[in-house]
Amino acid sequence: MITFITRRQAESVYGVELSDRQFQDLNECLVKYEINNLNRIHHFISQTAYQSNGLHCLEQVDNCHYLEGRNDLGNISPGDGHKYKGAGTIQIIGRANYQAFSDAVSDLNVMDGHTYVSTRYPFTTAGFWWWNNDMNALCDESPSVKIVTARVDGGHGGLDSRIKYYEKACQVIIELLK
Repeated sequence: MITFITRRQAESVYGVELSDRQFQDLNECLVKYEINNLNRIHHFISQTAYQSNGLHCLEQVDNCHYLEGRNDLGNISPGDGHKYKGAGTIQIIGRANYQAFSDAVSDLNVMDGHTYVSTRYPFTTAGFWWWNNDMNALCDESPSVKIVTARVDGGHGGLDSRIKYYEKACQVIIELLK
C-alpha cells in the first residue's frame, strides 16, 4: 500500500484512533483521487475532519424521511431515503450518487446502502466527491480555508473549526511519505 501520511499524523488531526480499515481507505483514497501534495492533503484532511466531526459521524444521523421520493437523488423506491442516506466523511446521498460511486469503485455491494459504505469507504466516498468537484485544481491555487469551505459546504458553516483542523493538518503533515 502506498502511504502518503502516517497513522499518527491522521490521528493527530482527526483526534481519534483510526481503525486499520479507515487508515487503509484514507491512503488508498489519497492515491486514487490524486490528493497527493501538501496543499491538497491539508485541505482534504481538514474538510473531512470537520464534515465527519472528527470521524464521529460517518453516517447521517437523522431518519431521512425527507429524502424519500426525491427523484433528483434517484430515490424512486420506498425506503431509498433511509438506505441511501449520507455516508462517509463527505457524505454521498441518494440512490443515484450511490450507483455512480458503485460504478466508480466497481463494487456492487455499495448498493447495500449507508452502513456498508460508511464502514468500507469512509474516505473514498469523500475522494470521489473531491475528484468530481475538481477540488485538486482549486487546492493547487493555494486557496484559503474559506474558499475551500464555500465549495465543500456551499457557504461558510463551521469556518472557525475548519480553520483549526487545517492549521493542525499543516502542523503535523509537513512532508509526504513516498
